[in-house]
Amino acid sequence: MDNFLAQLRHRQVFKVATIYAVSAWPLIQIADLAVPALGLPDSVMTVLLQVFLVGFPVSLIFSWLYNFTSKGIVRVKDGGTQESTPQVNIQTTLSIAGTLALAVVVTLACQLWLEGQTPQKSVLQAGEQQPIAKNVLSNGKKESIAILPFIPFSNDVEDEFFADGMVEELLNLLAKIPDLQVAARTSSFAYKGVSNKTIVEIGRELGVDTILEGSIRKNDTTNRIRVTAQLIKVSTGEHLWSETYDREYRDIFQIQDDIARAVVDKMKVTLLGITTPFESVAETNNVDAMVAFGKGQQELAHRTAPSINKALQHFKDAVKFDSDYARAFVSIANANILLALYGNLPEKQANSAAKKALNTAFKLNPNLAAAHATQGLLLTASDSEKAEQSFIKAININPNYAMTYMWYGSLLQSRGDVSGAHKLFEQAYLLDPKSPVAAYNVAWGYYQTGSEKKAMDIFSQIISNDPYYPGAYNLVGDILSTRGRLDESISMYARALDVDPVNKMAIKGLLIANMDMGKIEQTQKWFDYANKQESQFSADDVNFMKARFYATQGDVNKALNSLKDIKFTGEKAAMNDYIEGEIAFYQGKYAQAITAFKRLRSITSMKQDFFYHLSEGQSAIHLAYAYLQIEDFAQAQTIIDGFIQFLDKDKSKKSNEPSYYYNMALINALQNKDSETYQYLQGAIDAGWIRVWQADLEPILAKINKEEQFGQMMGGIRARLATMRSRSKGDNTFLLADSDTF
Repeated sequence: MDNFLAQLRHRQVFKVATIYAVSAWPLIQIADLAVPALGLPDSVMTVLLQVFLVGFPVSLIFSWLYNFTSKGIVRVKDGGTQESTPQVNIQTTLSIAGTLALAVVVTLACQLWLEGQTPQKSVLQAGEQQPIAKNVLSNGKKESIAILPFIPFSNDVEDEFFADGMVEELLNLLAKIPDLQVAARTSSFAYKGVSNKTIVEIGRELGVDTILEGSIRKNDTTNRIRVTAQLIKVSTGEHLWSETYDREYRDIFQIQDDIARAVVDKMKVTLLGITTPFESVAETNNVDAMVAFGKGQQELAHRTAPSINKALQHFKDAVKFDSDYARAFVSIANANILLALYGNLPEKQANSAAKKALNTAFKLNPNLAAAHATQGLLLTASDSEKAEQSFIKAININPNYAMTYMWYGSLLQSRGDVSGAHKLFEQAYLLDPKSPVAAYNVAWGYYQTGSEKKAMDIFSQIISNDPYYPGAYNLVGDILSTRGRLDESISMYARALDVDPVNKMAIKGLLIANMDMGKIEQTQKWFDYANKQESQFSADDVNFMKARFYATQGDVNKALNSLKDIKFTGEKAAMNDYIEGEIAFYQGKYAQAITAFKRLRSITSMKQDFFYHLSEGQSAIHLAYAYLQIEDFAQAQTIIDGFIQFLDKDKSKKSNEPSYYYNMALINALQNKDSETYQYLQGAIDAGWIRVWQADLEPILAKINKEEQFGQMMGGIRARLATMRSRSKGDNTFLLADSDTF
């Protein structure tokens, strides 16, 4: 051994290893900064790390065979003397560091060359059959811009409307340029009246390269109007160009259109080097219609039942002022669909009104991207393939319309494609970073993939931008509830209900949190509240929740009786098979349970393992147990294997979820692995699982249910629940959860 170590020193292996490690680390740091700055993908860093890791053993082998000397590189001989002078040491260091630096440069250069050789398609060609999220997202770096509301230098309200209309027109024109990324209206208008931030600060917050700002001044004496517009580079604050337009104040819409075209053409030359004039038609020539539409857009962004109703009325006013205003008809359709989705309007009535408004919009403008996006939203529940085609067509027409990506993402989400949905949500957020809905969707994606701290960070941004958006509070309530912090989740749901008194998700969250905590009186209070909200909760919805409540109280018979009369329709129809299967399962009618669960599995087979995702895996695990009871071991093993494969797909993301550990505990219990069952059950408890009632009723856990270890584990949870009940006896004060605790 001593001889081997002596050989390593003699052949300079230790020296080379040290120089290699010391040289590689700063080069990795430099590359980490250079890759995003050059607009290269993150995979470049992976390639570099692989090169460095492969190079390390190669360098050690080389040093074993050859040494650097004052005479150059020579083959090492046994018994020879080691030459170690300052000159040789420097030569060795420079050779190794230089080789590594060359590897970095070559890798980056090759990637840049490949990026340049690969043509980037911003949209899909007509008829292309590739309806996948990544195919509608451009990988190329686009020039990006935000247009801030123009400042009217007068107290005349009409001038302010004209200024807002000017920005609206500019946004619509610029959004149609495929090579330009335009921040959405919601984000741009969030800075209206903001005077305590510089243009550079605003640009960085919006994540854009350039900002267009301007002012409008009207001279009542000469009846002329002067509009000044200037384009500013965010990174340096320098003015790229500035123009002043003087017009006679007669036809304000003609003025608006002329100036908008002039500004757009100027910007195309400045930013994109395009000299072809831009052709477009003004969407409305009526001031009142324009103003009503703007008010509706502002209300629609809040996504509360009252705000959506207000928005709908504003859009109806807009089409009264201008019956040819296609975009306003699209917004009428949007408002009706959203009222149905948020539970305030019967679905049939909402869809009928939406279709009527949408048909009018298509007759007025068949190439309006917003209309095709809304058509996709309308078709999502009934025909997902046609819905996807509509979304892709909308992106082809206008790649800057953020709502297309949001709704397309929701379609993928319904299919169980969390990753694809998250990419689309991120694109919408990139286009509209101040939109609470876009931010919520991105936060939802982080939550679903286990990045709860990132979700909480975005929650803080949402509240900062729009403290009246209930979805943000519901999201945090869901996270806290998942983590077993029920008392804190109740405060979040209550805050959402303060903002929107008929918010379905908040009411549902309050019901579940209170019943899981064992607060019977409070649960009954929220059932009474839900019963009064007939537009949000059908009798079947309430009975389904009551069945869950009886289950938390250990009354299986009452729970099953509540389920028997439920007959869901529409999108929820598949739940009838789940309910039938669960009733038969708990009654010990395993053949009947298998029939219902198999029927459910066949319905959801198109949705990428959705059967295993449904009801947190309960239907799958109960189907496996039912097969075991009738001694069909092969089918039981098939279900178990499929479930394990589903759980292991994103194990690194799911392994912090209580449901992951709980399902793994049930799988091991099915296989009579008691030790592993307890390990996973403890993992579930550590992650925040608190549903003792669920374990008490679970036949799969009947074997260990009476064991002392199991009783001690459940006793610890009951103590935690008692503490939470004690803490929540007072008023429901608003507790803002700290993102650092996630």
